Amino acid sequence: MKLQVRHDRSSGRIKAACAFVSLTGLLALPMGSALADSKDGTFPTAEQVGGQVYIDPVAVGQKLPTDFDTYDMNGQKVDLGSVVQGRRSLVVFFISAVPVSVNELAAIEDFTQKNAKGINLVMVNADTVGAALMGGPKAVIPNSVKTMHFIKKEKNLKTTKIYVAPNDALSADGVSTRLGIRGLPTSFLLDEKGVVQKVFVGPQKWKKGDI
Repeated sequence: MKLQVRHDRSSGRIKAACAFVSLTGLLALPMGSALADSKDGTFPTAEQVGGQVYIDPVAVGQKLPTDFDTYDMNGQKVDLGSVVQGRRSLVVFFISAVPVSVNELAAIEDFTQKNAKGINLVMVNADTVGAALMGGPKAVIPNSVKTMHFIKKEKNLKTTKIYVAPNDALSADGVSTRLGIRGLPTSFLLDEKGVVQKVFVGPQKWKKGDI
């Protein structure tokens, strides 16, 4: 089926968003870049990510992958598939380290409340808060959850479900690599079976009928 991806606002804004993404390590980067994997100092090979360094994004007509580790606002592991199962959903992937990504959350919630009543709005932070000086690896999820509570309060998000999905952008199995995320936030409109109907990349000028 034809990929329907909407980039909005301006090409400059999208380029800026992508620049933020690159700086924070969300996107898979080409071989030979200066950054290194935290485990062995190497990037995934093209073969490891399906023969391409930049894999094709999840497209309209495909089922959204949900089989990666996801945690709720209590730090408990949840099945993201069950969160969207049987409900028309808008799943928004963002990272807490990028302001343009976080700032869009309130706009999305406001739009869906006014123009898409009944939609199951799910926001997923594909990022974690560094814990080297904050309790070590075991504190990653608790600290990330605290950040989500802070964001929810700061942005006055009232009804949105927010989850944390730890992402290793340099891994072939990382959330951003598997979904082929190209900008922030990336929002997938799903039908009741979890199949992608539309993809929205970057901040949007939301209008009635989009969802």
